[in-house]
Amino acid sequence: MKTQGFLSEATIRSAVFIILTFQNASVPLMTRYARTSEAGDPYCVPLMVVIQETTKLIASLLLLGNEVGLGRLVSTLNSEIVSRPTSTLRLAVPAVLFFIQNNCIQQSNTYLPAAVFQVTYQGKTFIVALLSVLMLGRRLERFKWLGICFLAVGVALVQTSSSSDSRSREAAAADSSSIELGGDMFLGLMYVVIAACCSGFANVYFEKMVKTAEGAKKPSLWVRNIQLAMFTIILGLPVVIISPTYDAQNPFRGFNGSVIALAFNNACGGLLVALIVKYGDNIIKGFSNALSTVLATIISVPLFGFTTGPSFVLGVFLVIWSSLVYGKIFKFSGDWWNTELKMSWLQAPKNPDKDEDTSDDNGFPLKELESGKEKGANGIKL
Repeated sequence: MKTQGFLSEATIRSAVFIILTFQNASVPLMTRYARTSEAGDPYCVPLMVVIQETTKLIASLLLLGNEVGLGRLVSTLNSEIVSRPTSTLRLAVPAVLFFIQNNCIQQSNTYLPAAVFQVTYQGKTFIVALLSVLMLGRRLERFKWLGICFLAVGVALVQTSSSSDSRSREAAAADSSSIELGGDMFLGLMYVVIAACCSGFANVYFEKMVKTAEGAKKPSLWVRNIQLAMFTIILGLPVVIISPTYDAQNPFRGFNGSVIALAFNNACGGLLVALIVKYGDNIIKGFSNALSTVLATIISVPLFGFTTGPSFVLGVFLVIWSSLVYGKIFKFSGDWWNTELKMSWLQAPKNPDKDEDTSDDNGFPLKELESGKEKGANGIKL
């Protein structure tokens, strides 16, 4: 078992998983509060995104300085970023894909009802799993694929179990845009598919960049985070300028304490995502997001008067059950469920000299890439 200081990687992974779940759950709650609690002019959302990315960039610089020493920070930035333009430009790929994803989501919401969008967008769960097999060489047993399938169904049920508040808004939106919902449904679905593909590929690509060694050593997580934040800021600034809510005379109009807190919280979430990708993988991140969706909805019941129905209860059950299945806490008997699902068209031939199972009692047989070879890591128990 590898250790980081006095903590094992499994301990770090478990801690980050729990913190990320609660952080993700806080985002929709804080967003709703920021938009509804205080009267005044609306804030510029693209500017807030740039601010949170700038905060993440500064935090990553400080963490890199702590890792290599403040005296070597400038030389490290020069050697890892400036002197390696090709490596740095590779991080423009996920930044551009995330940018396309966000715009496609905005467009799809124009043409699709919220329920259709939520169900269709869960296809990203399968895309991440397939790309993890293809790009990272990860091998998933049949019971894990079953857990992933039921996770997607559970999240879709949770997100589409509308409260009375959201039902009324959705009905009003449908009345005002019935022509668009009928005539442009296919276009909306295409936007969702593109968004899901961009999200899945960008996340797995970033994971590969974090875990793949360049030369004699693996890259620093914080260097990768700095590179990604740089390109995200570069892409975000033009969007701020053309945004209808941006006021050049008063750019921070509408920014109150709750908005600043939301930007800071989102920046912390970006750092936590980087950590879960390093010590876990994007599939685990998907389970964290699913559990946080359930948690946020439950908290919204007393806070905002949300009401839930049978579909929400079923969705919660499926999310929790799929998490227990994927984490090997709920186990299937028989060799069929516990053998790898063969995808010869996606996977390289398995090396018979390697162990069949590199997972520990916690489950999650996560594999890191180091110098082109896979090695097992300890998992996380949900």
